[in-house]
Amino acid sequence: MRYNFCSFGLLIGALVSVLVTLIIVVWEWLENPGGSFHDQNGTNWNFVFDTASSWFVPTFLYAALIVAVLYLLLYAIQWIKQVRQK
Repeated sequence: MRYNFCSFGLLIGALVSVLVTLIIVVWEWLENPGGSFHDQNGTNWNFVFDTASSWFVPTFLYAALIVAVLYLLLYAIQWIKQVRQK
């Protein structure tokens, strides 16, 4: 098991955030509530970017923190098991 829980948390947090953000943005663009995302003039990319960033940033922060803590906890449990066996 690797010892770098921060890198693992950041990587998984980024992957989860990109996936969640992509799903939400596509869903919202297809639903197009109130014509905010697109109209006869095309896609409103500023609104799409605002929606994407408002989903990506908090999801990334929570996912990275949760994954890093769980990874560290799993490492600590395995370390305790190894110490008890000796």
